[in-house]
Amino acid sequence: MDLHTRRLRHFVAVAETLHFTRAAESLYVSQQGLSRSITELEHDVGVPLLTRTTRAVELTDAGRAFLRSAREALVVLDAGVADAHRAHSRMSGVLRIGFFAASALELTPLIISEFRTRHPSVSPQIRSYDLTDPSCGLRSGETDVAFLRLPIDLTDLGTEVLFTEPLAIGMTGSHPLAARDYIAVSDLQDQVISAPRTDDARWRAFWTLRDLGLDEEQLPRISRETATMDEELDNVAAGLTLSVSVPSTDRFAHRASLVYRKIDRVPGSTLCVGWRGQPTPIVRAFLAVSTMIREEQRELITRIENGDAE
Repeated sequence: MDLHTRRLRHFVAVAETLHFTRAAESLYVSQQGLSRSITELEHDVGVPLLTRTTRAVELTDAGRAFLRSAREALVVLDAGVADAHRAHSRMSGVLRIGFFAASALELTPLIISEFRTRHPSVSPQIRSYDLTDPSCGLRSGETDVAFLRLPIDLTDLGTEVLFTEPLAIGMTGSHPLAARDYIAVSDLQDQVISAPRTDDARWRAFWTLRDLGLDEEQLPRISRETATMDEELDNVAAGLTLSVSVPSTDRFAHRASLVYRKIDRVPGSTLCVGWRGQPTPIVRAFLAVSTMIREEQRELITRIENGDAE
């Protein structure tokens, strides 16, 4: 027999007050809804639990017997819920979080703050990585969880996607292409871009447009490799290269002389929370907070995915 906890609580309230109106008020439900709930419970149990007249409500013999068990069941259930909350609050330790550039953009402080509020016994340790390690420490085991830009060539990688941001070309404001609203890949054939200095071939291919399935002569030339975001932006600001980037770079690594124009008809950059292997309880807790913030911030994410967040 599958009895609803809500119906048990309704029955106990009526049994203790022997008054439907007062019981309904204490439960913040309508009297009609409470009466229907008791009727459904009696149907589930298979015997009358209460006798009702216009003047009084009384327990039947079956109702008195059932009341003892209902109370015991609710006490055990409430104790189990309390035990679960205590175990949850005792979660402690260190969570090593890998970051790259702006990480999850405007979501980052929201996620970290909410995680610290929910799990005060866990100490987050933030570790920053450059272009040479797009796994943000997951490959070496230096981090437990990381904000990643896909794709990454890494086995046993688990991911939870937060958003996908458009690709853009970073350039000086005086560059001829800066006058356009959008950039086509064909516009870049005679241009020079930088490449991330990394051993991850998939990640390098994505950020140099080499994963689009086009012939090499249809793509911009690679002139140099850069190990850090600052190094890449210095080359762009000096007019030496263009940069395959995302619009949010202008917010989180702003250079007054640079502008960003979205690239038309290419896959965007997917930002995710990543981990390796079976997630630990602390990692699962971090994922739960990250997905909660993602759902709460749908309007912000829509602006990010349109490339126009401020």
